[in-house]
Amino acid sequence: MKIEISNEAQIKLQKYVDAGKKLLLDLDDGFGRFSDEGTCALLTKFRIIVVDPTENLSDYTVHLNSTLGTIYFKDSAKDFLDDYMKLKIDPKTQLLIFSNSREIIDKSVNIINY
Repeated sequence: MKIEISNEAQIKLQKYVDAGKKLLLDLDDGFGRFSDEGTCALLTKFRIIVVDPTENLSDYTVHLNSTLGTIYFKDSAKDFLDDYMKLKIDPKTQLLIFSNSREIIDKSVNIINY
C-alpha cells in the first residue's frame, strides 16, 4: 500500500527521517502504547508520531510506502486505507492534512516527536 506525500509535507517530515527516526501515522483511538487511555472520542484524530528505530512497533502492522520510506500504520485503522491516500500541508494553518479518495480524514494532523 502507498501514501502520497506532497513536497511541502515532505519538507516538514524529512528532518526526522534524516535523523534515522521512524514515522507512524497513528489513529489516536485509545489502543496501543502511544495512545493515551481515555482520549478517544467521537472525533477522528490522526497524528504523526516520530520514534526511534528501536521502538516496538508490533501495533503497526500495516506498512505504507512513501517518498520518505516506510510509514507505519495500525491494523485497527484499516477502514481509512485506500489506494489514494495523501498527506499534504494546509497553506493557511501549516498543519498536515490526511485524506483518501473519499474524504479528508483529518485536517490537523500533529507531529509528535516521541
